[in-house]
Amino acid sequence: MSFNLQYSKVFSIPRKMFKHFLSFWYPIVIKWYPLPKVKSIPETIDKIVEDNCSICRFGDGELLYMAEKRSLPFQKQDERLRNYFIEILKSEQDKILVGLPVGYFSLKNLKPKSQLLWRAIIVWTYPRIKPYLLAGKIYYNASMTRPYMDYADRSHSEKWFKSLMRIWENRDIVLIEGCKSRLGVGNNLFEKAKSVKRIVGPAHDAFDQFDSLLNFAKTMPKDSLIMVAMGPTAKPICYELAKIGYQAVDIGNLDVEYEWYLQGATEKVKLKGKYTSEAKGGRIVEDIQDEKYEQQIIATFLNE
Repeated sequence: MSFNLQYSKVFSIPRKMFKHFLSFWYPIVIKWYPLPKVKSIPETIDKIVEDNCSICRFGDGELLYMAEKRSLPFQKQDERLRNYFIEILKSEQDKILVGLPVGYFSLKNLKPKSQLLWRAIIVWTYPRIKPYLLAGKIYYNASMTRPYMDYADRSHSEKWFKSLMRIWENRDIVLIEGCKSRLGVGNNLFEKAKSVKRIVGPAHDAFDQFDSLLNFAKTMPKDSLIMVAMGPTAKPICYELAKIGYQAVDIGNLDVEYEWYLQGATEKVKLKGKYTSEAKGGRIVEDIQDEKYEQQIIATFLNE
């Protein structure tokens, strides 16, 4: 059964029932397989800012990609990419943080729907992921880029967004992003940056352009802050750049979350002119006319 068929509307009711079934086993699974030590979102942001660390963030998609060797809707299975994930999870470099999702940190204050989702995901995935994690290693919070939508009480969101903006304050930043992502366009997310340049890659199957994206990124000045929003491919890009001395931050869905926050959205809604993978119709993206955005693009690597 293909990934897209398995996650179609046809299977919505059986899928919901299966989540509840898995959730029932959550207390037993975490007793048999104790969860790793994961830092909070504020602790993760502070570590990046204060120690100039890089971070590779793993979400549920990447963990499924490893555990089941399955393709994702936006990234086909690739053995080299999967092996990168394993290497990164096991890495022990002080300046390269490895992020695990919020469900591995705490379920407190998450919406009931999100709590159910993470209980189910952990039961389904964690026993197969645990062998790739290092005993005693401190992991950081991959959900630092999702400070808004999944929470029942969002009173912290403004503070966390402002804290995140410290990462690129007065920095020359290079964004490596998908061709429909358009991070920061139409909002003030990067207004504190000294300058913004963009390297644009594919919206889907970006790992096909991994070597081209990485090699071009290596031509950027070493004091540039590299920020990557390119799904699974962001992890090895950040990892390889960090190993040679760049500060590289996997920022994932941050711009989308910020847009939802600015709108006061209560559900994941499609954003005009931006790839919004988790919202209905969000993978159909309109073209935009934005001269400033176009001028910031210094290289483009797309699949044929």
